[in-house]
Amino acid sequence: MWRDDIPITKNPLRFFLFASKPHWKVAVLAIFMAALGDVFGASVSYVFKLIANAAAALASGGSPDRLLWACALAIIILGFAKIFWRIGGFAGARWATGASATARYALTSYVTLHSRAYFSDRFAGSIMNKIRHAASGMREIVDVTLWEFLELAVNALTSFVIAWLTSPLVAWIFLAWIVVITIINIYLGYKRVPLAVRAHDLETQINGATVDLLTNVSAMQEYARREFEIERLKGATQDRRIAHLRSWYFGEWTRALNSALLVVFGGAMVLTTVSLARTGVLSVGDVVLIIMIIFRIEGLLQSLGSNFNKFSETWGEIEESLEEIIHPHEVPDLPDASALGVSRGDISFAAVTFSYGENKVFDNLTFHIPAGQRVGLVGKSGAGKSTLIRLMLHHHNLDSGIIAIDTTDIASVTQESLRNAISIVPQEPLLFHRTIRENIAYGNPKASEEEVIHAAQLAQAHDFIERLPHGYDALVGERGIKLSGGERQRVAIARAILKSAPILLLDEATSALDSESEVAIQTALRELMQKKTVIAIAHRLSTLREMDRIIVLDRGKIVEEGTHEKLVAGSGIYAQLWRHQAGGFLQD
Repeated sequence: MWRDDIPITKNPLRFFLFASKPHWKVAVLAIFMAALGDVFGASVSYVFKLIANAAAALASGGSPDRLLWACALAIIILGFAKIFWRIGGFAGARWATGASATARYALTSYVTLHSRAYFSDRFAGSIMNKIRHAASGMREIVDVTLWEFLELAVNALTSFVIAWLTSPLVAWIFLAWIVVITIINIYLGYKRVPLAVRAHDLETQINGATVDLLTNVSAMQEYARREFEIERLKGATQDRRIAHLRSWYFGEWTRALNSALLVVFGGAMVLTTVSLARTGVLSVGDVVLIIMIIFRIEGLLQSLGSNFNKFSETWGEIEESLEEIIHPHEVPDLPDASALGVSRGDISFAAVTFSYGENKVFDNLTFHIPAGQRVGLVGKSGAGKSTLIRLMLHHHNLDSGIIAIDTTDIASVTQESLRNAISIVPQEPLLFHRTIRENIAYGNPKASEEEVIHAAQLAQAHDFIERLPHGYDALVGERGIKLSGGERQRVAIARAILKSAPILLLDEATSALDSESEVAIQTALRELMQKKTVIAIAHRLSTLREMDRIIVLDRGKIVEEGTHEKLVAGSGIYAQLWRHQAGGFLQD
């Protein structure tokens, strides 16, 4: 059921078969039972022929027992049809919910392997909606397949056989009706898919824009831009309305055409049946039979028309969702990638060249960090500091060169094992909307309560956590919004402390802290950095004074390196930056 071997396909049918495969047994049972119920349901029209003939025979002295048995047979057949339908319904429920769960799990699993760049270009809410639409689409396809397409197909086949036994000529007219209306509806449904995709795409854009607006509602209010934002949203809503209207109108024209075909072919069947009845070829019951077949199929076709429109929209939503999610991962693991084993924590950059599109960040960058050394990265904005951290975490593939840990090329190992060997405290800490305890223990889920508390104490977070209404069980809100920037940063530091990986990356780890808290946390960080290889970025140069070595980057190149004392004594970029410090902050 929990499949992650998702096919690289944007075809909704193929994806549906993939999601249904783990549930094939209940799918077969549901189809078989539903079809069996449809056969019994369609056979009722023949029983009504017997009822009509028995009733007509009463006028000429026929036995009422014949009519009674015909009525009893109708009830029995309907009873069996209901039983088979309900068995099919229970099996179909397991099939539909199972396929939906498989699809949601597989898509979520797949999308989490996309690169950092993939998520930076998209709204998280939009991605979630695409996964939801594709997963719910599996359930809707099962529903339409069992109770619309299958029912119509079985009823059409059964009715054709019954009509053939009554009159081959009427049966041929009936078959022509079914063939024509099926071809036309499939063609029109295919033509409607692009309209549905367009409408769904605009819906996704509106959802993303709305989430973006609500996320930044404070900025909107503070800059008095409400009218601008509402007007912008109104334009997007109008575009969505027009696209949806076009799709809806297409459906209405399809239903109108189906009604016209009913009049033409249904009328031909009735006229032919009545003509044959007038010559004595057909009985009164045969006339009732044909009329029942027409109205039964007409009801199914009307329902099919409405549901086919919905099906086209669902198909379009699934197709648009797969188009966005299912394409090759930007930074995949190599097929033979192995797990990284870190014995020392030695880091090497060998002739590393990397570009963002046309913008070259590093060109033949080479340096070495011995195991256990603490290295500070310094440079003005755009020097490449944060990019270097992302390359260490293998968020991007290199243009050329090698980044190695203990002589092992990180491109040759699984990204999961690489990142498991690294603790990171980012400039903007990312917290889950979960309890503080869960957030701290995220990198070490097996940690005990005492270990979680100890990590929080080292990060100077324990006191403010204890003051919260629910302490360590307090929920932090979406992205940690219930906590201040400094509190979020302390939780992130506690998380890194508890993970205790051999390599530590600090990307402005104390940027959101006040000076007093920073001094206290420096002690914790000093303890954390023991026996670890450390790369630390900081605009507060005072935080790097105790680094074993400082590397100064300028436009992706190393222009200086050495200890704090050595660099301050010189006349290079670092010394200039140090002199420009104001309260420990770097003035860019």
